Amino acid sequence: MIKKQTIAVVIALLVLFISMPSCFAAAKFKISPMQITAAAGSTGGSWFIISTAFFSLFGDNIQGLSYSIIPGGGVANSITVNKKDAQFGMGYNTNLWAAVNGQAPYKEKLVNNRAIANLNISSVLHPWILKSAGFSNLREIAAKKHRLKVDTGPRGTGGELAAQRALALHGLSYENIKAWGGSVTHSAYTEAIDRMQDGHIESFVNDDIVGVPVYIELSQARDVVLMPQDPEVIKKMAGEYGYTPAVIPANVYRGQTREVPSTAQSHVFFCNKDMPDDLVYEMTKLIFTNKPRLVATHKLFERLNPAVGPKDLPIPVHPGAARYYKEVGALK
Repeated sequence: MIKKQTIAVVIALLVLFISMPSCFAAAKFKISPMQITAAAGSTGGSWFIISTAFFSLFGDNIQGLSYSIIPGGGVANSITVNKKDAQFGMGYNTNLWAAVNGQAPYKEKLVNNRAIANLNISSVLHPWILKSAGFSNLREIAAKKHRLKVDTGPRGTGGELAAQRALALHGLSYENIKAWGGSVTHSAYTEAIDRMQDGHIESFVNDDIVGVPVYIELSQARDVVLMPQDPEVIKKMAGEYGYTPAVIPANVYRGQTREVPSTAQSHVFFCNKDMPDDLVYEMTKLIFTNKPRLVATHKLFERLNPAVGPKDLPIPVHPGAARYYKEVGALK
């Protein structure tokens, strides 16, 4: 099952971090014993990989730090960290911007979050459908009022919100799908893809980094089609919600021989404003000075760049992170 394969990948990742020597002979930074909670995403998704990699690195190099990583999502994490139910989190630029401005889906302005880094990584929307369904694009599904059985990921996540918006702009609102006799469910990545593999659903629409393991595994397990977004929808996603036009290159997945036009949103590592400056400084420095170690776990870290870290952020940079960026000339 894909779920078991993905969990095996995560376990291998953890083993690699445990066995990999730190770039420091011993912990260089000491704090009073502190338990930290980090809000990530669904198990098997990119945010789980990123959070596991970061906090394993921090744990090896910051004496006194202990941590737990909890499931979360792009929408929910802004709320969780703002309230200090978690001290650190992963977010999308689109959700963090909406949160700090009190725009939908948020009911009030969330002003307690601070950015640590724009990770220079983008998640691209992937509208998957089983090849046996007989569709090549989203408009065809709407035109035929097909009884689509789709999963868009857990509620309260940035990927689910992106999927909901893109589907609606193609004529496939949740209301329409249900009115035509279809269904919309909300499962964790691995659960949804297992259900798609088993034929219980025929489509999964959510975003993640191009080439993330769960998507590679899906394309290898079943004959699937990656459906493009229409050009006019891409423009509306950018103009109305702040997504970035993107392209999934050809031949990333088995059977995907053409480029797939889509939309993307960028990943931001952030924290609550009350996190100690020295701790956040050390974390920021560790991220960018240990790039080879991070890249050894997943190629998504190849795009880490301190010059980009403080740029294009929808919320203020934490003072501890700003101190590091000033040292390396990324901020004045």
